[in-house]
Amino acid sequence: MCEANIFIINSSAQADEQDGDNDAPGDLFLEAVDKIIPEGENLWRLTSIFGEQKTLCGRIHSMRLVDHQILFERLDP
Repeated sequence: MCEANIFIINSSAQADEQDGDNDAPGDLFLEAVDKIIPEGENLWRLTSIFGEQKTLCGRIHSMRLVDHQILFERLDP
């Protein structure tokens, strides 16, 4: 399977401390995401394999594709 879970991190430091660790790096926002579509500057539409859609205002902090994790930093709209 190629989907990933989307996590919201509170700070860059939190994500850096988790490098190499398989524990959750932040708060789970949406799981089993297979589509990430930019909707504007720092605005993303996420769609899971179950058809659930959410919009997120933030920027991608990092991706851990082997662990199926994409980490976002939330931004104010």
